[in-house]
Amino acid sequence: MNHQIIVRPDGTITGIKSPITEALGLQQRKRVSHIEPVSPWLRGLFHAVRRRVADDSRLAAFTRQWPCKWQVRFLGSGELLGPFNSRQLALEAEIAAVNLKLEKQDGEI
Repeated sequence: MNHQIIVRPDGTITGIKSPITEALGLQQRKRVSHIEPVSPWLRGLFHAVRRRVADDSRLAAFTRQWPCKWQVRFLGSGELLGPFNSRQLALEAEIAAVNLKLEKQDGEI
């Protein structure tokens, strides 16, 4: 996956959470999207489970492995990408879309 780092003329550094941003010590975070099942029933169950468990829990890891169609939902705009046949494909599309938005919108998503 291509994790892009953007350095603005004012010295502001922006990028998707990655080992690079962590090494740079970037700590301000903002969730911009959710990767979630397309099926309304699975999506409801997915969000109900994920609200109750930590991201690094076994149950959260289990929900990431569901064999279903996935979509990317951008917060705020409600824009959707997908459907994708795997969560991994949705994740790759999300990263590409966020990188593009960071480039075009001067760091604001």
